[in-house]
Amino acid sequence: MKYKIVFLVPSFAGGGAERVIIMLANSLDRNRYIPSIIALDAKGPLQNLIANDVAVVNLGRPRLRYAIKRLIKEIRKIKPYAVVPTMGYLNLCILSIWKSIGSDIKVIVREANAVDVTVKAIRLPFLAQFLYRYLYPRATHVIAPSQLIAKELRERWKVSGEKLVVLPNPVDTKWVRSQANKIKRYPGKGRRFVASGRLVDQKGFDRLIAWLRNMPPDTHVTIFGEGHMRDSLIAQANEMKVMKQLRFAGFINNPWGFYAGADAFLLTSRWEGMSNASLEALAVGTPIIGTPQAGGLKEVATQTSPQAITLAEPGMDFVNALMQVPISIPSKLRPSLLPVSYSLERANKKFEEVLVS
Repeated sequence: MKYKIVFLVPSFAGGGAERVIIMLANSLDRNRYIPSIIALDAKGPLQNLIANDVAVVNLGRPRLRYAIKRLIKEIRKIKPYAVVPTMGYLNLCILSIWKSIGSDIKVIVREANAVDVTVKAIRLPFLAQFLYRYLYPRATHVIAPSQLIAKELRERWKVSGEKLVVLPNPVDTKWVRSQANKIKRYPGKGRRFVASGRLVDQKGFDRLIAWLRNMPPDTHVTIFGEGHMRDSLIAQANEMKVMKQLRFAGFINNPWGFYAGADAFLLTSRWEGMSNASLEALAVGTPIIGTPQAGGLKEVATQTSPQAITLAEPGMDFVNALMQVPISIPSKLRPSLLPVSYSLERANKKFEEVLVS
């Protein structure tokens, strides 16, 4: 007997949570599972990463409130063994409509970020807090990408330890390294850094632009990603006269060659669950400079070599950390710095254990 597993995502626009879900769906044992993905809006470049045998249902409703009726209909039609949503608001929705989709279905929610972040993003934070405390403990399982988020879910939101599962964001290390074989580096003599993420307030690229004023003029940062702050970030860079030190590269299918050619990967986030891009940078041997607010990065730092991750407070501490990075133009791909616990194989095995537990 094969079990139908339905994953639920907002879109395929490029977020880390969606990438994790796609990797889990792609990697499920096809002898046991039939995966499918329901997206509120199936637009976005990540759809190119989905395996051909993973069915995609596009609700065509970017706003959840307009998608609920069809969401229930599609889940009932599939009749899955388990539903696996990611992102707090989708998790709360599925837990709220559980009886409508089938009370015999397992609901395994994945919390991608610190709960407070989701609560603040919801218009009625007191209602959000109530729903987290009331609904999350009822889930079949709650997946957290880090021990930090798991601790928060257990202590503040009363999810039992039996239901909590820490599942690190998986990285297909062999594939990522194969994509990075052709090393790329922005031309010039100075330090070369890369950063990646949605161009939104959370990622802190506005802070990075401000810090560049304190760096030598031959320093250069390439930022991969799209988002609504692109124009304002470019305007800020021009105003601060550091635009020549920046390249907004947008979303590209293969940024890993640039990761491999950089002196360091920069994670300037104001908050973070677990940054997929930083894990991929480690996989191609590139060290990271990140803020202490960058969530699970602290945990990764305890599991890898001391030189792999540097945590620096925002401001001049971060600038000083940048100044300490040696300029190194790699002639070949450096050894991976990523702990083996973040491998796709291990994550997939653990996820399948959660499905049948």
